Amino acid sequence: MKRMNRKGEIMKCRTQIAVLVAVVFVFSMPSAARATIVELPLDCAGEYGSGPSYWSTDFDLGVAFTDISHVYMDWSGEITGGLGEYDFHPGEPFPLDVGIYASLGFNPGLRRVTIWGGKATYPDPELFDCLSEFELSGTSTWSDLLDGQGTTQIYYTEPIIADGWVVQHGFVTLDSATLVVDGTIVPEPATVSLFAFGALALRAVTS
Repeated sequence: MKRMNRKGEIMKCRTQIAVLVAVVFVFSMPSAARATIVELPLDCAGEYGSGPSYWSTDFDLGVAFTDISHVYMDWSGEITGGLGEYDFHPGEPFPLDVGIYASLGFNPGLRRVTIWGGKATYPDPELFDCLSEFELSGTSTWSDLLDGQGTTQIYYTEPIIADGWVVQHGFVTLDSATLVVDGTIVPEPATVSLFAFGALALRAVTS
C-alpha cells in the first residue's frame, strides 16, 4: 500500500511539473509571435552639402525576420537653405528648401525617405527631429532585409529650378540617425526548444 501511495505521489509530482512547463510554453508563444522593433544607431553624423557629400554602410541587425511591416529613419539635425535665382529676374535671389535623404537600395525600385527645409527660416537653420517612414517604390518589398542585412546611404539633395539656377548652395547638419525596423523576428533556437518541450509537456498532461 505504501509503495502504491509513493508511486501515486511521484506521478502527481510529474504531472504538476508538466503542467507548469505547459503554462510557461503557452505564455511564451504570444511573445515570440509579437512584432518586435529593432534599432540600429548609425555613425553618420556630420555636414552634408552640394559637393560629393554622402555616407554609406553595410549593416547587420543581428536578427532574422519572418516579416517586416515598416522601416523608419529616426533622425535629427538642422537644415540651412540655399538661394536660387530665375534667369528672367537676375539679381533677385530667393530662399530655397534643401534636403537630405536616406535610401535602402533597390528591390527592385528605390526605397527612400527625404527631409526638406531651410526656406522658412533662411538664413538661419531649420531644426528637425522626426521619425520618417521609408516608402516602398512600385513593386518593391522588404524581402531582401529578412536576414537582417542590407546597405543604407545618406545624401544631400537640392531642387531643380525651372528657368533658373542655384546661386548659393545650402547644407544639412545631421546630428544623429537610427535605422528602425518593425517586424516579426525568427525565434531563437532556445525558444524553439522551449516550444518543443512545452508540446511534449502538454502531450504528457493530456495522455
